[in-house]
Amino acid sequence: MTTYDYIIVGAGAAGCVLADRLTEDPSIRVLLLEFGGRDSNPLLYIPKGFYFTLQGDRYCYHYPTQPVGPGGRPETWTRGKVGGGSTSVNGMMYIRGARADYDAIVERGNPGWGWDAMLPVFRTLEDHDLGPSPSRGAGGPLGVSVPTRDDQVCEAILGAAEKMGLRRTADFNEDDDDRIGFTPSTIKSGVRVGAASAFLRPAASRPNLTVQYRTRVGHLRFDGPRIVGVRAKVGSSHRDYTASREVILAAGTVESAVLLERSGVGNPEVLARAGVELRVESPNVGERVTEQRGVSLQVRLRGKLGLTHTLNSRPKQGLQGARYLLTRRGPIATAGYDLVCAFRSSPELDRPDVQGIWMPMALDTRANKMRLAKYAGATFVGYPIRPTTRSSVHLGGALPENAPVISPRFLESEEDRSSTSRILDWGREAVAQSPLVEMVWAEDLPGPSVSTPDEVIRYAIDSPLGIYHAVGSCAMGPNAEDVVDHRLRVRGVEGLRVVDASVFAEQPAGNTAAPTMALAWRAADLIREER
Repeated sequence: MTTYDYIIVGAGAAGCVLADRLTEDPSIRVLLLEFGGRDSNPLLYIPKGFYFTLQGDRYCYHYPTQPVGPGGRPETWTRGKVGGGSTSVNGMMYIRGARADYDAIVERGNPGWGWDAMLPVFRTLEDHDLGPSPSRGAGGPLGVSVPTRDDQVCEAILGAAEKMGLRRTADFNEDDDDRIGFTPSTIKSGVRVGAASAFLRPAASRPNLTVQYRTRVGHLRFDGPRIVGVRAKVGSSHRDYTASREVILAAGTVESAVLLERSGVGNPEVLARAGVELRVESPNVGERVTEQRGVSLQVRLRGKLGLTHTLNSRPKQGLQGARYLLTRRGPIATAGYDLVCAFRSSPELDRPDVQGIWMPMALDTRANKMRLAKYAGATFVGYPIRPTTRSSVHLGGALPENAPVISPRFLESEEDRSSTSRILDWGREAVAQSPLVEMVWAEDLPGPSVSTPDEVIRYAIDSPLGIYHAVGSCAMGPNAEDVVDHRLRVRGVEGLRVVDASVFAEQPAGNTAAPTMALAWRAADLIREER
C-alpha cells in the first residue's frame, strides 16, 4: 500500500489546479486519481471539436435524470470524463462572476471568499490576451482570449443589443452592468486551454506527483473519525491508497456528493434506502443543488449570412478543418458561443439577472444530437444567472457502478419564473432591431405558439436545454448542517475536504469553470496554511 500526503479524487477544473499548487513543495507527495483517460486526443484541443467530443461516452458522463416538468421527460446531464474534466469538452466560456457573487459568500458566514480575496487569484491565474489591468491578469498559466469575428451578423447583434440599452465592452468580466461583447474564452492562439493543459501538464514531470487514469474511486477509507485514504478499482482489481494528511474530493457536483454518500456520509434516510451504513450524519449532502435553465430563440437568416453554411456538411467541415490546421484561424478556432450579454429582466433590479449567449449559426431542431441546420440562422439562449429553485443528486445504490439519482427541478421559485418569463420577449425585441431585423427571414424556434409568460415557462421546462452549471451538492456554510465549512473541510470527519463546484451555495453569475479553478487555487493556499 503506497502512502501519499494528499490524495485528490478527480482531475477536472479543481483537481488539476490543486495537483499543480500542492506539488510546488517538493517534499509533498500527491496522488491524483481520474476515472477518465488522458486528454491526449488532438480533437480535445480544437475549439469547435467539442461538437464531437460531447457525443458518446469516451470523454463524457451522460447521467440520466429523473423525469422533468409536466411532460415527465427524463434528460441527460453531461459532464467531462477525461483529464481536465469538463474544461476539456465545454464551450470554453471564461466568465468569472462578479464582486457581488463573492461578497455574498462572505455575507453567508464564509470568511476569506470575498471579491477582494478572489480578484487577485483570478489575476494570478490569467494570461489574458488583452493584457494586464486592475481587473485582469497576464503571464499566468491559464490562457484567456476574446476571439472576435468580422461577421456582419455578429455586428448586427451587437448593434441591436446596444439599442436595447446594453453597453458594448471589450472585456465582459470587467464589470457587472448590462453589457454585451465577444465571449472571453479559454483559447490561446486558436487552441483550447483546459485545466489539464494549463495546470496539470506543467506539473506532470514533478517526481512528487503521481497521476493515475482509468481509476474509479469506490469508497473513502475510515480510521475512527478520520479519513485515511480511498479504495479504488483499477482494471479488474481493487486497491487501497493511503493519505497521511488529507483526501480531497474534486470530482464535481454529481460525483463528490455521491462518493460521500457511498462512504456513509449523508442523510440517514437516503443512505438507508441505498443500503449504506451511516458513518456521519450530514443531511444536506446532495441537496441544495442549483442548475440554470435556458430559453432558446432561433431565427432563419436570408441568403448565406452567418456561419451555418461554412460548417453544415462534411466537405465544408473538412475545408474549414484544413484551414484551421494551417492557420489556427476560422470558425473552428472559436468557442461555442461568439457573443455573451447580461441584462436585467426588470428595471427594478440592481444588477443583471439574465445571461444571454449568441451564435451566428442555427442548429437542426429535429435532430436528436448536436447538428447544424441546412439553412442560415442565428441562435440566442438566455437563462437566469442565479436560480433559486433547488434540485438534488443522490447515490442510486451502494456500488460505484450504480447510476446516481438526479432529480432536477426548474423554475419553481417566483424569482426564477419572473426572470425566465421575460427572456424570450427580450430576445425577440433584440431581433427586431435594425439592422438585424433586415437579415431575419423568420423565427424558427419556438415560434408564435409560445408568447405568454406561462407559455414561455412551460417551453423552458419542457425543452431539454441544460446549461451544465450545477453547483451546491456539498455547499459551504457556517451552520452544523452545511456539508463543508469555510475552509472546505467536511463536517463530522477529519482529513477530508471537498474542492469543486459543489461547494458553491449559490451560482456565481454566469459560468462555473473559471470560479471553480479560482476556488481550487484559493483552497490550495488554505491547505498549505494548515500543514
